Amino acid sequence: MTRNFQRVFAREYNRSTVTYTESGTHSQTVVLTPGGAACTNLFCAGALLERQGRSGDFMYARLADPTSAFELVIDRSDSVTAQILESMEIPCFATVIGEARITGAGPSARCSVRVRELRMIDRYARDAWVLRTADLTIRRIEKIAAAMRGGKGNSLAGIAAGDFCPDPAELRTLALMVREALKGVQVAMPAPAETGDPSAIVREIIRDQGGKTGITIEEVIRQAAKQGLSQKEVKMAVESLLQNDECYQPARGVLKFL
Repeated sequence: MTRNFQRVFAREYNRSTVTYTESGTHSQTVVLTPGGAACTNLFCAGALLERQGRSGDFMYARLADPTSAFELVIDRSDSVTAQILESMEIPCFATVIGEARITGAGPSARCSVRVRELRMIDRYARDAWVLRTADLTIRRIEKIAAAMRGGKGNSLAGIAAGDFCPDPAELRTLALMVREALKGVQVAMPAPAETGDPSAIVREIIRDQGGKTGITIEEVIRQAAKQGLSQKEVKMAVESLLQNDECYQPARGVLKFL
């Protein structure tokens, strides 16, 4: 039974409709993604956005990467993982190790992840996951393209090419998904506020003054004005930080550092 943990973006994983069964003594059902990833066990990272249920019953949550969200399921018998989920202050960045699952078939197929391990991380660990997953995804796309051309390609690429019948446009769509995911990655530590960068200044205000409940946008504007930023610059910076998952709005008009 394979113990390889696949890294795959949520949008690609959620488009999966094909499964097959491994041969061997401990056979497992494998979920095959459009990009040729054979998923039995997954290693996922992203922003934990919501949860439902409580320990002792089935629990559900959503883990969003830059492309979409994984649907997470915790069995009622797994009290340890359920308690970890209950203790997390949502939203937060997290990693998940779990089993790939798919219910239904064809257009009605629904993918989820049966959680085995759950851990809180920071933004930079999430970004490292995005970078590595992007690299692996591009390599798989290249193998499928080779299989479609009748050249060299591994067996999984051939299966994906045959079962999904992707055309060049679909492969380009997967490649564009990777490019989209990379846009939100910070290649270095955030710039200090003294550089004069509006986003850095606003980020520091939200981080240092947000506390447990967050800070209002009006207060951010007042504080940023002391450092020479206009209201327009602040609003543009806030929009950028929200889009890049560096802060979120726990309530209307309130900002909190993620």
